[in-house]
Amino acid sequence: MIRFEELQMRIMDAAKNYLDVYDMSTYIEQYSLNKESKLLMTLPEIKPPYPISAAVSFSYNALQTSSSFLYDEDEEEQDSEEFENMVEIEVVINLPFLEGYNNINELFEEIVNEHPELDLVLVKKEFIGKDLMEEDKYEIAYSYPASQEELKDLQFYEEMFFELSNILRTIYERMRFYIDMSWYSAEDETF
Repeated sequence: MIRFEELQMRIMDAAKNYLDVYDMSTYIEQYSLNKESKLLMTLPEIKPPYPISAAVSFSYNALQTSSSFLYDEDEEEQDSEEFENMVEIEVVINLPFLEGYNNINELFEEIVNEHPELDLVLVKKEFIGKDLMEEDKYEIAYSYPASQEELKDLQFYEEMFFELSNILRTIYERMRFYIDMSWYSAEDETF
């Protein structure tokens, strides 16, 4: 089984070909030794604070972690079949909160039509804002259940991040006017 750290670096290397990775974190659960990796990224032309970003994450349970140390990629297939596990690489795209933008469902439908092979889900999160008003935050989520063979194929990562960069670019182009308006009005309020 591919090692956790190797998978993390393959994802990082492929992501940097298409996106700007601005944060990477690894979580290790103290008692079970489960591991989780999370990378945060955005389009290269977007500057902080990032109105649109994506989080790509995956996790290994304790059995996957230990089997990744026990078996080398060069070993016989029959030995590793017993420990072969799927790894689910999860992608969450954080859409900006924009006043006056009410076309989220239309934007989501456009992305679904452009990428029918992905099982895209639109997630709506409600929270109380600074004015004690209820606000909605939207995310688009999907995942790649990947076999060990796919994880060894560098083309798998290239296709994953090419697709993600296209989705982020579509979102940015459709929302750019509203992002600029929100930022300019926020700047005007501070003066």
